Amino acid sequence: MALGPIHCGSFLLLAATVLLVVASISAPVVDHISFLNIYNGGQESTFGVFGYCTNLNSGTCSPRGLGYDIATASNAMTNYTYVNNSLTNLTNALVLHPVAAGIAFLSFLIALCSDHVGFLFASLIAFVAFLVSLVAMIIDFVMFGIIRHEINSNTSASASFSTAIWLTLAATVVLFFASFIVCFECFGSRRRNRDQQYVGNGYASSGPWWRRNNKY
Repeated sequence: MALGPIHCGSFLLLAATVLLVVASISAPVVDHISFLNIYNGGQESTFGVFGYCTNLNSGTCSPRGLGYDIATASNAMTNYTYVNNSLTNLTNALVLHPVAAGIAFLSFLIALCSDHVGFLFASLIAFVAFLVSLVAMIIDFVMFGIIRHEINSNTSASASFSTAIWLTLAATVVLFFASFIVCFECFGSRRRNRDQQYVGNGYASSGPWWRRNNKY
């Protein structure tokens, strides 16, 4: 059976949910999934939603929590002093990743179980998930971009974006398209029902008008 719009829309919403969930369980939950990696000699530090790991070789990770001092953590392995309280406060907004995942999953459930107007409601929720994910993505690139620039410009260490930030970008793009595909299914479902009613009244569903059978 070919995939219809309902299948495509639901699949995209589920895919976006999975991408955001994986990004949300980044370091220190899963230390090798991160938004930013810093390499210095044989050491590697990773930064995630709920904390960071400063030395993967020794398994040293911060406690899991909302918000952390990202500037101090990034300086721990580079001996470079960089203080930015705004970035520390901005790490609290990383919680938007699991929030966006939850909203996307809610939209997926509604799209999976709905018909007609339900698709429109699911589309609206998917668009809200897209906006939340978009804000989270912008924060990711701004905050971790600043740290990457400071490390690469002022130390011998190397900093680069990692898996989680690209997963968030992909999820944002997927949610954008999914919100419209699910919306289109609302109108497509109405048209199919109208065609079925037309056939049920004794008319052919396709072909030129002179070939359609009229029960009268």
